[in-house]
Amino acid sequence: MSAYAAEPAGAASGAGATAAASKPPANAYFVGANGTVYGYGRTADGTWQSAAPVGAKMTAPPGAPVTSTRLPDGSPVAFFVGDDGAIWGGCGSLWRMTVAKLLRPGTPLTVVATPTVTMLLFSDGQGQWSGMHVESEIHHPCDIFTGPLAPLATESLPGTWHVPGGTIAATALPDGGVGVFAVDVTGAVHATWRDPDGKWSDTTLTTSGTSLPGGGIAATVSPADSSPTLFYSNRGGQVVAAPVAEGAGLRGDPTPVPWAVAKIPEGAALGAASSILGNDISYIAVGGTAVDLQTDAAGQWKNAVVLSPSGFAKDGRPVAVTASADEVDVYCGTATGIPGHFGVPPHTGGEVGWRAAGLAGMVPPLGGITAS
Repeated sequence: MSAYAAEPAGAASGAGATAAASKPPANAYFVGANGTVYGYGRTADGTWQSAAPVGAKMTAPPGAPVTSTRLPDGSPVAFFVGDDGAIWGGCGSLWRMTVAKLLRPGTPLTVVATPTVTMLLFSDGQGQWSGMHVESEIHHPCDIFTGPLAPLATESLPGTWHVPGGTIAATALPDGGVGVFAVDVTGAVHATWRDPDGKWSDTTLTTSGTSLPGGGIAATVSPADSSPTLFYSNRGGQVVAAPVAEGAGLRGDPTPVPWAVAKIPEGAALGAASSILGNDISYIAVGGTAVDLQTDAAGQWKNAVVLSPSGFAKDGRPVAVTASADEVDVYCGTATGIPGHFGVPPHTGGEVGWRAAGLAGMVPPLGGITAS
């Protein structure tokens, strides 16, 4: 268990403030209480920057979900559905990428990028999963396009009984395939696969009632052996690790976290990232405590780190995680709406540092956050 230290914005705090060129850049995004998308994070020289508007102001429902990833060239890219029902996205700036009224404003999106495709995934009002190609011959996600907007190519994913607007996790696979994961309306966990040739298949991984329909779910791919692992919560408030085989089902038994750690609220958001040391899975527990669960490189549960005191954040508030061999960072908003991150010594013990990235009231209650 690690200590907690609170610092004002701009102050140095433990591991979270260490500037090191070996640590990769990190970009976090959230939609503020004023409907403006903000970004903050670590630059290439190791400097942490405070939250600042990204793109046009007041373009999304306050607290709307934002999704982000890194393209194969390392560029950060983020997307959201704006007030106008259009998909907005981009890299250094966020711009309208589709026609208006394409989706319900604030529809949750998930993005995944491979060397051959950048795809947005969502569940529509009927619970039908869809995927939209962001790249085309006309524009690239990092290039602001000012000409007529061409329709994005759309694919319908297999599987039925998905939750409208439910949480979807996705990960890129080394061979160019994609893994997509969610909990259906029966509480069964699904893996849906897109192979490198673009063919889809769906596998039901668990029985009904395993998890909350449409609830929080996250996935990682090991940099050591390219194996995917899925994380979700069970009905007893435990986080479960489920090793999956690409294009198929489980490759091992799902394993709940074995320690008496603070419970995750039913269906709450999970954030996860993988490094050469293993996985880090974070959430805001019942009682408002931020928690970071760790596995080793083989996917076995290793440690639970309590990042904050109780009441630090709203129960179940969304979190995001980035990880490297040098530092794990957990991003969230506080109970008073302050954006920031915890710097966590990666799997080695030591002091946890909190660094605020803005003022109180910036992040709405339970407002979405993403990082890559």
